[in-house]
Amino acid sequence: MRGESRVMLRPRQQERRSGPFQKEEAVRRGYDQPLLWAVHAGITDQPLSGSGALSVEKIIYHANYRPREMHYNIALVKIKLPLSFNDQVAPICLPSYGESFEDGQMCLISGWGATVDGGEASVSIHTARVPLLSSRVCCGLGLTPWNICAGFSEGGAGTCQGDNGGPLACQGSGWTLVGAASWAESCGQKNKPGIYTSTSKAFAWIQQQMEKEEQQQH
Repeated sequence: MRGESRVMLRPRQQERRSGPFQKEEAVRRGYDQPLLWAVHAGITDQPLSGSGALSVEKIIYHANYRPREMHYNIALVKIKLPLSFNDQVAPICLPSYGESFEDGQMCLISGWGATVDGGEASVSIHTARVPLLSSRVCCGLGLTPWNICAGFSEGGAGTCQGDNGGPLACQGSGWTLVGAASWAESCGQKNKPGIYTSTSKAFAWIQQQMEKEEQQQH
């Protein structure tokens, strides 16, 4: 991860909304169709047009996703052409299956979501550092085995509406994508940390989907 540039996935026909579509809503509105989505890489401000957009070939939802409980809240987006890496666009590592990270480690979150509850999406990307929290601290929040939580118990920086799917990245020998923003009861409020889908727990599923895609190409 270099600088402050990120990857954005958004509808080609942008709507004013503060959060992402759930799977059922996406299907109802037709937003599960890859042609209606575009990927922008290496940007810090929301694009005003479709210039430089990368076309989406496929969206892969987890078969066991349950929106009410937010179980298995993860999806993969396959783009038609590979990304070109440069000073603004670089890959990030996935953790190994079952790999854990120390409680209290400060990690980076980022997104174009609202900055207050019920607010509008941001034009420019916001970043913050938040500590990883133990499952003991986050017990009672409805976590599943695929969840981890991060944030300040006393309140402060955290994810908000519209940040869902954004990265929770931790730095060791390099940057690792530890989680993807799943949900939060509020925006950085006391005793209400952000909940993330653990990429370590999801690693086997991610690898399986990528292998399926490779097999289909041969």
